[in-house]
Amino acid sequence: MAQMLAALGPRGTPDWELLDAVLADTVTIGTLYDAWQHDDLAGLRARLTDIDVTGHIDGWQRWLGDRVAPDTAQHYLVYLTTLMPSGEPFWRSALSAPTVARWLAARAGVSAGTKRKYLAAVQSFAKYLLEVGVLAEHPLRDVSPPPAADPRCHFLELPDVRRVVEGAPQPFRAMYALAYGAGLEVSAILGLVDADVDPVARQVRARGTKAWTRDRLARVADWAWPHVAEHLAAVLPGSRVFLGMDRWIVGEAHRTRVRALGLDGYRLHDARHHWAVRMARAGAPLELIARQLGHRDTAMCSKVYARFTPNTVERDRWEGVAASSDEAKWGRLVATSVATEMDNRVESREDSAGTADDAASYVNSRGGTRTRDPGIMSAVL
Repeated sequence: MAQMLAALGPRGTPDWELLDAVLADTVTIGTLYDAWQHDDLAGLRARLTDIDVTGHIDGWQRWLGDRVAPDTAQHYLVYLTTLMPSGEPFWRSALSAPTVARWLAARAGVSAGTKRKYLAAVQSFAKYLLEVGVLAEHPLRDVSPPPAADPRCHFLELPDVRRVVEGAPQPFRAMYALAYGAGLEVSAILGLVDADVDPVARQVRARGTKAWTRDRLARVADWAWPHVAEHLAAVLPGSRVFLGMDRWIVGEAHRTRVRALGLDGYRLHDARHHWAVRMARAGAPLELIARQLGHRDTAMCSKVYARFTPNTVERDRWEGVAASSDEAKWGRLVATSVATEMDNRVESREDSAGTADDAASYVNSRGGTRTRDPGIMSAVL
Protein backbone atom coordinates (compact mmCIF):
# COMPACT_ATOMS: atom_id res chain seq x y z
CA MET A 1 0.00 0.00 0.00
CA ALA A 2 2.86 2.35 0.90
CA GLN A 3 4.48 1.60 -2.45
CA MET A 4 1.23 2.52 -4.19
CA LEU A 5 1.01 5.83 -2.31
CA ALA A 6 4.58 6.62 -3.27
CA ALA A 7 3.90 5.72 -6.89
CA LEU A 8 0.81 7.95 -7.02
CA GLY A 9 3.06 10.89 -6.23
CA PRO A 10 2.56 14.01 -4.14
CA ARG A 11 -0.74 15.80 -3.74
CA GLY A 12 -1.65 17.79 -6.84
CA THR A 13 -0.39 15.28 -9.36
CA PRO A 14 -2.96 13.66 -11.69
CA ASP A 15 -2.78 10.26 -10.02
CA TRP A 16 -3.46 11.82 -6.62
CA GLU A 17 -6.98 12.53 -7.86
CA LEU A 18 -7.64 8.82 -7.49
CA LEU A 19 -6.95 9.10 -3.77
CA ASP A 20 -9.38 12.03 -3.65
CA ALA A 21 -11.95 9.72 -5.24
CA VAL A 22 -11.35 7.23 -2.41
CA LEU A 23 -11.96 9.99 0.15
CA ALA A 24 -15.15 10.99 -1.73
CA ASP A 25 -16.38 7.34 -1.60
CA THR A 26 -16.64 7.16 -5.38
CA VAL A 27 -14.11 4.33 -5.48
CA THR A 28 -12.89 1.90 -2.82
CA ILE A 29 -9.27 1.65 -1.75
CA GLY A 30 -9.33 -2.00 -2.82
CA THR A 31 -10.42 -1.07 -6.34
CA LEU A 32 -7.66 1.52 -6.53
CA TYR A 33 -5.07 -0.99 -5.31
CA ASP A 34 -6.16 -3.61 -7.86
CA ALA A 35 -5.94 -1.05 -10.67
CA TRP A 36 -2.45 -0.01 -9.53
CA GLN A 37 -1.26 -3.60 -9.33
CA HIS A 38 -2.50 -4.32 -12.84
CA ASP A 39 -1.16 -1.06 -14.25
CA ASP A 40 -4.72 0.03 -15.06
CA LEU A 41 -4.87 3.47 -13.44
CA ALA A 42 -5.84 5.03 -16.80
CA GLY A 43 -8.71 2.55 -17.11
CA LEU A 44 -9.88 3.28 -13.58
CA ARG A 45 -9.79 7.01 -14.27
CA ALA A 46 -11.94 6.44 -17.38
CA ARG A 47 -14.41 4.38 -15.36
CA LEU A 48 -14.68 7.10 -12.74
CA THR A 49 -15.78 9.58 -15.42
CA ASP A 50 -18.13 7.06 -17.02
CA ILE A 51 -21.85 7.77 -17.26
CA ASP A 52 -24.86 5.49 -16.85
CA VAL A 53 -26.64 6.19 -20.16
CA THR A 54 -29.92 4.59 -19.04
CA GLY A 55 -30.70 7.90 -17.36
CA HIS A 56 -31.12 9.38 -20.85
CA ILE A 57 -33.69 6.90 -22.13
CA ASP A 58 -36.68 9.06 -21.17
CA GLY A 59 -35.16 12.04 -22.96
CA TRP A 60 -34.54 9.88 -26.01
CA GLN A 61 -38.19 8.80 -26.07
CA ARG A 62 -39.32 12.44 -26.03
CA TRP A 63 -36.80 13.19 -28.79
CA LEU A 64 -38.25 10.36 -30.87
CA GLY A 65 -41.71 11.90 -30.57
CA ASP A 66 -40.87 14.42 -33.30
CA ARG A 67 -39.18 11.87 -35.56
CA VAL A 68 -41.07 8.56 -35.63
CA ALA A 69 -44.58 7.27 -35.07
CA PRO A 70 -45.60 6.50 -31.46
CA ASP A 71 -45.75 2.76 -32.08
CA THR A 72 -42.27 2.85 -33.62
CA ALA A 73 -40.92 4.64 -30.54
CA GLN A 74 -42.55 1.99 -28.37
CA HIS A 75 -40.96 -0.81 -30.38
CA TYR A 76 -37.57 0.92 -30.22
CA LEU A 77 -37.81 1.03 -26.42
CA VAL A 78 -38.57 -2.70 -26.26
CA TYR A 79 -35.57 -3.47 -28.48
CA LEU A 80 -33.24 -1.23 -26.49
CA THR A 81 -34.15 -2.81 -23.15
CA THR A 82 -32.84 -6.17 -24.38
CA LEU A 83 -29.43 -4.51 -24.47
CA MET A 84 -29.95 -2.29 -21.42
CA PRO A 85 -32.27 -4.11 -18.99
CA SER A 86 -34.49 -1.86 -16.91
CA GLY A 87 -33.13 -1.13 -13.42
CA GLU A 88 -29.53 -1.95 -14.31
CA PRO A 89 -26.80 0.58 -15.20
CA PHE A 90 -25.32 0.58 -18.67
CA TRP A 91 -22.09 2.54 -18.90
CA ARG A 92 -21.20 4.84 -21.74
CA SER A 93 -17.93 3.00 -22.28
CA ALA A 94 -19.88 -0.22 -22.92
CA LEU A 95 -21.82 1.31 -25.81
CA SER A 96 -19.34 0.18 -28.45
CA ALA A 97 -19.41 -1.55 -31.81
CA PRO A 98 -18.09 -4.91 -30.47
CA THR A 99 -20.64 -4.94 -27.62
CA VAL A 100 -23.56 -4.19 -29.91
CA ALA A 101 -22.37 -6.64 -32.60
CA ARG A 102 -22.20 -9.46 -30.04
CA TRP A 103 -25.62 -8.51 -28.63
CA LEU A 104 -27.16 -8.49 -32.10
CA ALA A 105 -25.64 -11.87 -32.99
CA ALA A 106 -27.04 -13.34 -29.76
CA ARG A 107 -30.68 -12.56 -30.70
CA ALA A 108 -31.64 -16.22 -31.11
CA GLY A 109 -34.83 -16.94 -33.01
CA VAL A 110 -35.04 -13.38 -34.36
CA SER A 111 -35.27 -12.86 -38.12
CA ALA A 112 -32.73 -10.79 -40.01
CA GLY A 113 -35.36 -8.16 -40.69
CA THR A 114 -36.16 -7.80 -36.99
CA LYS A 115 -32.45 -7.64 -36.14
CA ARG A 116 -32.20 -4.67 -38.47
CA LYS A 117 -34.91 -2.99 -36.37
CA TYR A 118 -33.02 -3.84 -33.14
CA LEU A 119 -29.91 -2.19 -34.53
CA ALA A 120 -31.88 0.83 -35.77
CA ALA A 121 -33.21 1.36 -32.23
CA VAL A 122 -29.74 1.33 -30.64
CA GLN A 123 -28.29 3.52 -33.38
CA SER A 124 -31.10 6.00 -32.81
CA PHE A 125 -30.29 6.10 -29.07
CA ALA A 126 -26.60 6.62 -29.83
CA LYS A 127 -27.46 9.46 -32.20
CA TYR A 128 -29.49 11.14 -29.46
CA LEU A 129 -26.61 10.78 -26.97
CA LEU A 130 -24.31 12.33 -29.57
CA GLU A 131 -26.62 15.30 -30.09
CA VAL A 132 -26.99 16.03 -26.36
CA GLY A 133 -23.25 15.81 -25.76
CA VAL A 134 -23.05 12.53 -23.85
CA LEU A 135 -21.02 10.96 -26.66
CA ALA A 136 -18.20 12.66 -28.53
CA GLU A 137 -18.60 10.45 -31.61
CA HIS A 138 -21.03 7.86 -32.91
CA PRO A 139 -19.74 4.48 -31.66
CA LEU A 140 -21.88 2.26 -33.90
CA ARG A 141 -21.03 3.44 -37.41
CA ASP A 142 -19.05 0.28 -38.11
CA VAL A 143 -21.81 -2.14 -37.04
CA SER A 144 -23.30 -3.69 -40.17
CA PRO A 145 -26.95 -4.75 -40.14
CA PRO A 146 -27.88 -8.22 -41.44
CA PRO A 147 -28.67 -8.22 -45.16
CA ALA A 148 -32.24 -7.33 -45.99
CA ALA A 149 -34.45 -10.29 -46.79
CA ASP A 150 -36.27 -10.59 -50.09
CA PRO A 151 -39.52 -8.61 -49.98
CA ARG A 152 -42.38 -10.68 -48.64
CA CYS A 153 -45.30 -11.33 -50.96
CA HIS A 154 -47.61 -13.81 -49.23
CA PHE A 155 -51.19 -13.34 -50.31
CA LEU A 156 -54.54 -15.10 -50.38
CA GLU A 157 -56.76 -15.42 -53.41
CA LEU A 158 -60.15 -13.74 -53.33
CA PRO A 159 -62.23 -16.80 -52.27
CA ASP A 160 -60.08 -17.27 -49.15
CA VAL A 161 -60.04 -13.53 -48.51
CA ARG A 162 -63.82 -13.46 -48.49
CA ARG A 163 -63.85 -16.36 -46.05
CA VAL A 164 -61.61 -14.37 -43.71
CA VAL A 165 -63.61 -11.18 -44.02
CA GLU A 166 -67.20 -12.31 -44.22
CA GLY A 167 -67.00 -14.75 -41.32
CA ALA A 168 -65.55 -12.18 -38.90
CA PRO A 169 -67.77 -10.14 -36.54
CA GLN A 170 -67.96 -6.37 -36.72
CA PRO A 171 -65.93 -4.20 -36.36
CA PHE A 172 -63.21 -6.67 -37.43
CA ARG A 173 -65.11 -7.44 -40.64
CA ALA A 174 -64.91 -3.80 -41.70
CA MET A 175 -61.23 -3.61 -40.69
CA TYR A 176 -60.34 -6.69 -42.72
CA ALA A 177 -62.37 -5.35 -45.65
CA LEU A 178 -60.23 -2.19 -45.62
CA ALA A 179 -57.01 -4.19 -45.27
CA TYR A 180 -57.75 -6.71 -48.04
CA GLY A 181 -60.00 -4.50 -50.15
CA ALA A 182 -57.97 -1.28 -50.11
CA GLY A 183 -54.43 -2.31 -49.16
CA LEU A 184 -54.43 -0.30 -45.91
CA GLU A 185 -52.06 -1.01 -43.04
CA VAL A 186 -53.46 -1.35 -39.52
CA SER A 187 -52.16 2.04 -38.31
CA ALA A 188 -54.02 3.81 -41.14
CA ILE A 189 -57.19 1.84 -40.44
CA LEU A 190 -57.14 2.67 -36.72
CA GLY A 191 -56.49 6.35 -37.48
CA LEU A 192 -59.64 6.79 -39.57
CA VAL A 193 -62.29 9.29 -38.46
CA ASP A 194 -65.78 9.72 -39.84
CA ALA A 195 -64.77 12.65 -42.07
CA ASP A 196 -62.08 10.54 -43.79
CA VAL A 197 -64.66 8.34 -45.49
CA ASP A 198 -66.33 9.27 -48.78
CA PRO A 199 -69.25 6.85 -49.28
CA VAL A 200 -70.08 8.20 -52.75
CA ALA A 201 -66.58 7.62 -54.16
CA ARG A 202 -66.09 4.54 -51.94
CA GLN A 203 -62.73 5.86 -50.84
CA VAL A 204 -61.03 6.80 -47.57
CA ARG A 205 -58.27 9.18 -46.66
CA ALA A 206 -55.68 6.95 -45.02
CA ARG A 207 -53.16 8.70 -42.80
CA GLY A 208 -50.43 6.14 -42.34
CA THR A 209 -47.56 6.83 -39.96
CA LYS A 210 -44.49 5.32 -41.61
CA ALA A 211 -43.76 8.21 -44.01
CA TRP A 212 -45.42 11.31 -45.42
CA THR A 213 -46.40 9.32 -48.51
CA ARG A 214 -48.68 7.19 -46.34
CA ASP A 215 -51.17 10.08 -46.21
CA ARG A 216 -53.18 9.20 -49.31
CA LEU A 217 -56.62 8.46 -50.79
CA ALA A 218 -57.50 4.79 -51.14
CA ARG A 219 -60.33 3.32 -53.20
CA VAL A 220 -62.11 0.38 -51.53
CA ALA A 221 -62.88 -2.65 -53.72
CA ASP A 222 -66.53 -3.11 -54.62
CA TRP A 223 -66.73 -6.52 -52.96
CA ALA A 224 -65.38 -5.05 -49.68
CA TRP A 225 -67.37 -1.82 -49.50
CA PRO A 226 -70.67 -3.26 -48.13
CA HIS A 227 -68.84 -4.52 -45.02
CA VAL A 228 -67.33 -1.08 -44.45
CA ALA A 229 -70.67 0.65 -45.03
CA GLU A 230 -72.40 -1.67 -42.56
CA HIS A 231 -70.01 -0.64 -39.79
CA LEU A 232 -70.10 3.06 -40.74
CA ALA A 233 -73.86 3.11 -40.14
CA ALA A 234 -73.16 2.81 -36.41
CA VAL A 235 -70.34 5.39 -36.27
CA LEU A 236 -71.23 8.76 -34.73
CA PRO A 237 -70.42 11.86 -36.81
CA GLY A 238 -66.97 13.24 -36.03
CA SER A 239 -65.80 10.21 -34.08
CA ARG A 240 -63.18 7.60 -34.79
CA VAL A 241 -64.33 4.80 -37.04
CA PHE A 242 -62.83 2.09 -34.81
CA LEU A 243 -63.02 3.21 -31.18
CA GLY A 244 -61.37 1.16 -28.45
CA MET A 245 -59.13 -0.82 -30.81
CA ASP A 246 -55.35 -1.07 -31.00
CA ARG A 247 -52.98 -2.93 -33.29
CA TRP A 248 -52.44 -5.74 -30.78
CA ILE A 249 -56.16 -6.51 -30.46
CA VAL A 250 -56.70 -6.41 -34.21
CA GLY A 251 -53.61 -8.48 -34.97
CA GLU A 252 -54.51 -11.20 -32.47
CA ALA A 253 -58.08 -11.36 -33.76
CA HIS A 254 -56.78 -11.80 -37.32
CA ARG A 255 -54.33 -14.53 -36.28
CA THR A 256 -57.15 -16.38 -34.54
CA ARG A 257 -59.38 -16.00 -37.59
CA VAL A 258 -56.90 -17.31 -40.19
CA ARG A 259 -55.82 -20.12 -37.85
CA ALA A 260 -59.44 -21.25 -37.56
CA LEU A 261 -59.67 -21.37 -41.36
CA GLY A 262 -56.45 -23.38 -41.70
CA LEU A 263 -54.58 -20.43 -43.21
CA ASP A 264 -51.72 -20.23 -40.73
CA GLY A 265 -48.81 -17.96 -41.56
CA TYR A 266 -50.78 -15.07 -43.04
CA ARG A 267 -50.34 -11.80 -41.22
CA LEU A 268 -52.74 -8.89 -41.35
CA HIS A 269 -50.04 -6.82 -43.06
CA ASP A 270 -50.03 -9.40 -45.88
CA ALA A 271 -53.54 -8.23 -46.79
CA ARG A 272 -51.88 -5.37 -48.70
CA HIS A 273 -50.35 -7.93 -51.05
CA HIS A 274 -53.75 -9.35 -51.95
CA TRP A 275 -55.00 -5.92 -53.01
CA ALA A 276 -51.81 -5.06 -54.94
CA VAL A 277 -51.64 -8.40 -56.78
CA ARG A 278 -55.32 -8.15 -57.71
CA MET A 279 -54.73 -4.68 -59.17
CA ALA A 280 -51.55 -5.71 -61.01
CA ARG A 281 -53.34 -8.66 -62.61
CA ALA A 282 -56.09 -6.30 -63.77
CA GLY A 283 -53.50 -4.16 -65.55
CA ALA A 284 -53.57 -1.21 -63.15
CA PRO A 285 -50.49 1.04 -63.53
CA LEU A 286 -47.78 0.45 -60.93
CA GLU A 287 -47.91 4.17 -60.15
CA LEU A 288 -51.54 3.78 -59.04
CA ILE A 289 -50.69 0.74 -56.93
CA ALA A 290 -47.73 2.50 -55.32
CA ARG A 291 -49.78 5.57 -54.46
CA GLN A 292 -52.59 3.62 -52.82
CA LEU A 293 -50.10 1.56 -50.80
CA GLY A 294 -48.37 4.78 -49.73
CA HIS A 295 -45.00 4.09 -51.36
CA ARG A 296 -42.72 6.98 -52.29
CA ASP A 297 -42.28 5.67 -55.85
CA THR A 298 -42.82 2.54 -57.94
CA ALA A 299 -39.46 0.88 -57.16
CA MET A 300 -40.78 -1.54 -54.54
CA CYS A 301 -43.96 -2.22 -56.49
CA SER A 302 -41.91 -3.08 -59.58
CA LYS A 303 -39.77 -5.44 -57.54
CA VAL A 304 -42.67 -7.22 -55.85
CA TYR A 305 -45.69 -7.01 -58.14
CA ALA A 306 -44.40 -6.65 -61.71
CA ARG A 307 -44.45 -10.45 -62.06
CA PHE A 308 -48.25 -10.32 -61.79
CA THR A 309 -48.80 -7.96 -64.73
CA PRO A 310 -51.46 -9.11 -67.22
CA ASN A 311 -50.97 -12.02 -69.60
CA THR A 312 -51.41 -11.73 -73.37
CA VAL A 313 -55.20 -12.05 -73.30
CA GLU A 314 -55.48 -9.39 -70.63
CA ARG A 315 -53.05 -7.08 -72.46
CA ASP A 316 -55.14 -7.43 -75.65
CA ARG A 317 -58.26 -6.57 -73.68
CA TRP A 318 -56.61 -3.43 -72.26
CA GLU A 319 -55.31 -2.46 -75.72
CA GLY A 320 -58.92 -2.57 -76.85
CA VAL A 321 -59.92 -0.35 -73.97
CA ALA A 322 -57.13 2.11 -74.83
CA ALA A 323 -58.08 2.15 -78.53
CA SER A 324 -61.72 2.81 -77.68
CA SER A 325 -60.67 5.63 -75.41
CA ASP A 326 -58.52 7.14 -78.17
CA GLU A 327 -61.35 7.00 -80.67
CA ALA A 328 -63.83 8.51 -78.21
CA LYS A 329 -61.44 11.36 -77.46
CA TRP A 330 -60.01 12.12 -80.90
CA GLY A 331 -62.52 10.74 -83.37
CA ARG A 332 -60.88 9.42 -86.54
CA LEU A 333 -57.23 8.95 -85.66
CA VAL A 334 -54.93 11.57 -87.21
CA ALA A 335 -52.27 8.98 -88.04
CA THR A 336 -54.74 6.91 -90.06
CA SER A 337 -56.01 9.89 -92.04
CA VAL A 338 -52.47 11.08 -92.80
CA ALA A 339 -51.38 7.65 -94.01
CA THR A 340 -54.41 7.36 -96.28
CA GLU A 341 -53.78 10.82 -97.76
CA MET A 342 -50.12 9.98 -98.47
CA ASP A 343 -51.09 6.70 -100.19
CA ASN A 344 -53.55 8.52 -102.41
CA ARG A 345 -51.00 11.14 -103.48
CA VAL A 346 -48.34 8.52 -104.24
CA GLU A 347 -50.82 6.76 -106.55
CA SER A 348 -51.57 10.09 -108.24
CA ARG A 349 -47.86 10.73 -108.95
CA GLU A 350 -47.43 7.25 -110.37
CA ASP A 351 -50.33 7.84 -112.75
CA SER A 352 -48.69 11.05 -114.06
CA ALA A 353 -45.62 9.00 -115.21
CA GLY A 354 -42.93 11.62 -114.56
CA THR A 355 -39.52 11.37 -116.32
CA ALA A 356 -36.32 10.02 -114.77
CA ASP A 357 -34.86 13.51 -114.79
CA ASP A 358 -37.84 14.76 -112.83
CA ALA A 359 -37.31 12.03 -110.22
CA ALA A 360 -33.58 12.75 -109.97
CA SER A 361 -34.21 16.44 -109.38
CA TYR A 362 -36.02 15.60 -106.15
CA VAL A 363 -33.11 13.77 -104.51
CA ASN A 364 -31.25 16.10 -102.18
CA SER A 365 -27.55 16.11 -101.31
CA ARG A 366 -28.15 13.84 -98.30
CA GLY A 367 -29.83 11.12 -100.31
CA GLY A 368 -33.34 11.93 -99.07
CA THR A 369 -36.34 12.35 -101.34
CA ARG A 370 -38.25 15.61 -101.60
CA THR A 371 -41.79 16.14 -102.80
CA ARG A 372 -43.47 18.87 -104.76
CA ASP A 373 -46.55 18.69 -102.57
CA PRO A 374 -46.18 21.02 -99.56
CA GLY A 375 -49.29 19.52 -98.00
CA ILE A 376 -47.63 16.16 -97.54
CA MET A 377 -44.51 17.77 -96.13
CA SER A 378 -46.51 19.75 -93.63
CA ALA A 379 -48.29 16.59 -92.57
CA VAL A 380 -45.02 14.70 -92.20
CA LEU A 381 -43.32 17.54 -90.34
